[in-house]
Amino acid sequence: MKKGMILSIISAICFGLVPLFTKIVLSMNYDVIAIGFFRFLGLGIFSACMIKIKKVPLKLDVSILPSIALDSFFQVLTLILLSTSYLFIPTGNATSLHFMYPIFVFLILYFYYKNHFSKVQWIALILSILGILFFIDFGNMNNGIGMLIAIVSGLTYAIYMVILDKQGLAALNPFVLAFYACIMEVIVLGIIGIASGSFSVTVNGLTIVSLIALSALSIGGTLLLQVGTRLIGSGMASLFCLFEPLTSLFCGWFLLKDPILVTNILGCILIFAGIFLIMKPKKRRR
Repeated sequence: MKKGMILSIISAICFGLVPLFTKIVLSMNYDVIAIGFFRFLGLGIFSACMIKIKKVPLKLDVSILPSIALDSFFQVLTLILLSTSYLFIPTGNATSLHFMYPIFVFLILYFYYKNHFSKVQWIALILSILGILFFIDFGNMNNGIGMLIAIVSGLTYAIYMVILDKQGLAALNPFVLAFYACIMEVIVLGIIGIASGSFSVTVNGLTIVSLIALSALSIGGTLLLQVGTRLIGSGMASLFCLFEPLTSLFCGWFLLKDPILVTNILGCILIFAGIFLIMKPKKRRR
């Protein structure tokens, strides 16, 4: 249990660092399709190397390939939707709305899979979502289309996490799962990128370093999330993933000198309170 929590938190921290390097690469005229392509390409190459080194068999039951394809589809769709929402509303607001996805994870598990959650888990979810709301600048929420797209990106990511958990994908070797998923994702993004001219970009030292960093963070975030989901389930993992916006907030303040508002601090307190409830050991009955 504790191992799954820790791995999910580290995964969230890795993903929380992604926006920092994404901003650098975007400033070099790369778009989200190109960035996603290179992120998944790096993850796929790393997974292939680890499979070779560890001599892990690549053979999979053919019946599970549709689930991997479906999960890959929702991961790519999330990437495209979230990035599209940036065109309509501020990035911070879009990201905050996207991080409403734990609600969708809980609702899918509760209504579709008939999972039951304890009162503590529901309270933790409510506290965490209230915390996310404190990150939203409602003064800049004047575009309904952008808000809707950002929220839908949270729904598609929730579906990705639930499929990972409920279709048995998290039980697979993480390197093998990442390898097959990345093949599908790179092909799809490659086709979209060629059609849209996303690869007509310049390359320099800073871009290469940033792309390598993005790939490394994607490697850590994706693989650790898979193992964490296997150990504690998608519902619990989705709550610990809320360390991602906290990491982004801290990095923006520490490295980019972005201001931290009082509402941000209140949001952090609520999220930490929710996570603390989940992590707090239960008292044994005498």
